[in-house]
Order: sequence, then structure tokens, then C-alpha cells
Amino acid sequence: MKRFLILFIFIISGIHLVAQCELEAKIEYELYRRDAPNELVSTQDIEEKRFSAPAAIHFYGEGSGEIDYRTWYIYNKKDLANPIARYTDKDINYTFEEAGHYLIMFEVADSSSECVVADTLSFQITESDLDVPNYFSPGNSLGGNDEFRVAYRSLVKFKCTIFNRWGQKLFEFTDPAKGWDGRYKGNYVNTGVYFYVIEALGSDGVKYKRGGDINVLRSR
Repeated sequence: MKRFLILFIFIISGIHLVAQCELEAKIEYELYRRDAPNELVSTQDIEEKRFSAPAAIHFYGEGSGEIDYRTWYIYNKKDLANPIARYTDKDINYTFEEAGHYLIMFEVADSSSECVVADTLSFQITESDLDVPNYFSPGNSLGGNDEFRVAYRSLVKFKCTIFNRWGQKLFEFTDPAKGWDGRYKGNYVNTGVYFYVIEALGSDGVKYKRGGDINVLRSR
């Protein structure tokens, strides 16, 4: 009987401690969206938390109760035993450049560290892709295939150089979201064949080295 009472008191004490743990933790986030209509990311991808690298994300640590400690853990799901980053700020920014599945944990605790509550968030950084067009119509109609732009996903490094038939460099850009408007020294180039060389690195480690011709179908 004495042993039963001790066990009963222990259980009641445990319930009492849990009842006093009135902290709440919640993760909110905001994905920095690039102005890149040629990036291969759909609305469904965003809704299902599939992001294209480099994915810059602002994480907000929401919570209630007497919170004294806040800790963020960022894990690649291939290794949940070792976080790739740890922070103690209320809100954090992090840029993901490698393809994979990730887990974010936001943990809050009281001054005694006996009451600890956490929230988690999972998402995917997609593998890379690159598709290069072979023609465009600069100066023909605004917004109607009037720029040479690649279609891409999860490229963390990029450089494209444009040449004429004599090997003269006309243009170079390093942001895959941008492109060439068909101008050289302020004027549209003549119709004809031009050439591109692309070097890029994907979030999955894939190295791209592409070269080919660009047909300028019309220009001013």
C-alpha cells in the first residue's frame, strides 16, 4: 500500500509538472521570391514546399508563455543526428544551396529548461535543370520572346557569354533569371546566327557546360 501511494504521488507530481509547461512554439516562414518568370517553379511546387536553390528563407519564431530560451536547428534529413546550423535568435535567415530534404526545428524553453516545446517544418530543395532556347525575336514585340533567356531550376552558379560569328563577345550575364535583349552597344543586332557559351553549377552538384547557336529572327 505504501508503495502504491508513492507511485500515485509520483504520477500526480508528473502531471502537475506537465500542466505547468504552458509554452507554445510555432514556425512561420517567408520565401524570398526572385523576379524570374523563366525559373521552373510552379505554384504547386511552392504549395508543396519544393523550392529552387538558392532558396533564401526568413524563418519567424512565434511562441507564447514565459519563454527564456529560443533555439533553431537546421537538419538535412540524411543526418538528423547532426544539425547543419544552430541559432539562438528569435528570427533567422538562411539560404539553401544544396538539393535535399530539410527539417527545421524551433525550440523554446523556460528559465529552468525543464519546460521545452518545439515546432518543426519540412521542405525540399529541388535538383537542378537547364533548358536553352535556340532563337528569339529582339525588338519584335515586348514580352513576346523578345529576350534570350534560359529556363532553369536550382542553379547556384551561372555565366552565359554571347558571341557573334567572328568570336567577338557581345554580352555576358551571371544571373539565370536575366537574359540578353539582343542589343550590342545600345543597338539591336542584325538578324542571323549568334553563339552562346554557358557554364553553370546545380544545387545537386551537376556541372553544366553548354554551347550552341542562337537564331535572331528579327531586330530593329
